[in-house]
Amino acid sequence: PSSAAENLRPGAEQKVVFITARVHPGETPSSFVCQGIIDFLVSQHPTAKVLRDHLVFKIAPMLNPDGVYLGNYRCSLMGFDLNRHWANPSPWAHPTLHGVKQLIIEMYNNPKINLEFYIDIHAHSTMMNGFMYGNIFEDEERFQRQAVFPKLLCQNAEDFSYVSNIF
Repeated sequence: PSSAAENLRPGAEQKVVFITARVHPGETPSSFVCQGIIDFLVSQHPTAKVLRDHLVFKIAPMLNPDGVYLGNYRCSLMGFDLNRHWANPSPWAHPTLHGVKQLIIEMYNNPKINLEFYIDIHAHSTMMNGFMYGNIFEDEERFQRQAVFPKLLCQNAEDFSYVSNIF
């Protein structure tokens, strides 16, 4: 008999992967990709089981439901490009961003939670392959650590282009 998942043991540190998608309503491929991730994670695939046993996945599959409902391309119900309001999201004008940012801050301040990875899924109007934007870190180890996932993805997904990544 298998024991409880490592990330569910009382007092265990939770290693979290946080995934968001569809901040821009017109980027419909981001919903497709996010649904594929969810379908895989809840599947019986052995890799999915290992991931579930060791990581906690928090997924917000649609950050701009009002804009999607209205058929907007980039903006929310109130006309905001939500992706430009992460620095100081309003609970009234940008409630989904505000909620997600508060959750990230709570995780950051909780010593029992380690946010291992954050993915914000978008789509691009002209790029025909997968790519990632990453952060610029002065610390070489942090920079190299963030480059591991795109390198692995490039080796395992023919539609992903490492040279299109921007850090």
